[in-house]
Amino acid sequence: MTDSRFKLGAWLLSEDRDTVYEGSKKGDNLHNERTQIRVPLITVDVRLTEQLGVQAAVTIPDVTRTTTTNFKETFSGLGDTSIVGWYRLRPRYRWYGVINVGASLPTGKIETPRFRSELQDGDLVPLSRLQRGSGTFDPLFGASVTRVVSGTTVFGNVAARVPVAENSTGLRTGASSELNGGLAREVGTHRLTAFARLGWLHRQQDVFRGTPVLVGGGNWLYMTPGVAAQVGKGVQVQAEVKLPVYRSLANRQLDSSAVFQFGISRGF
Repeated sequence: MTDSRFKLGAWLLSEDRDTVYEGSKKGDNLHNERTQIRVPLITVDVRLTEQLGVQAAVTIPDVTRTTTTNFKETFSGLGDTSIVGWYRLRPRYRWYGVINVGASLPTGKIETPRFRSELQDGDLVPLSRLQRGSGTFDPLFGASVTRVVSGTTVFGNVAARVPVAENSTGLRTGASSELNGGLAREVGTHRLTAFARLGWLHRQQDVFRGTPVLVGGGNWLYMTPGVAAQVGKGVQVQAEVKLPVYRSLANRQLDSSAVFQFGISRGF
């Protein structure tokens, strides 16, 4: 959603998964495995009327996997593209709400995975899982609310991705949902805003030909501080870091200690 007629954004998400977790406890990383993830993201938001608009986003994931067994693999390229329509609700009791409905389009490359044969020796990273997309049209839903209270903006949002079918290789991406709430306030000047939110993320395991895969799925509770700055006419820079304060993973898998996001957007 945007107050500008047209808004263009460029973002970078970054994390290094190098710590083994079994449920909520740290485990041994026997093969010193590491997955480095960098995901550039391009967004376009078009306001059609005062209450209705469309947002599109395309990912370009870049992932590198390494182990002490001299294995190294890097893959990058176009990921899935999401198109979402948003509708701004009439305010009630000074609360402003927006609802979102759309779909993730299967523009990312997929390959037939071989999970079980590759994970028999205790590896945490399946060597052939070069998935940059789901391979399916996945419904997206979301809603958000905001209210200004004594100069502080209170906000909350919920979002879900609900895959309904397997792709052509037999892999069905696990559904995910996220719930966030937080506060934002100007710091010293109207050009600088600090914010913090608490978010819960749930991911179901992917299912390959009816069987849950060995790696993936769980619940995370994140605390995310960040800052946004107006640096020119219609230009905003934003940086934030997601810090997991609790996690309960579905199985033994690699996870990261933080997820960083940096972005710049321009409204027209």
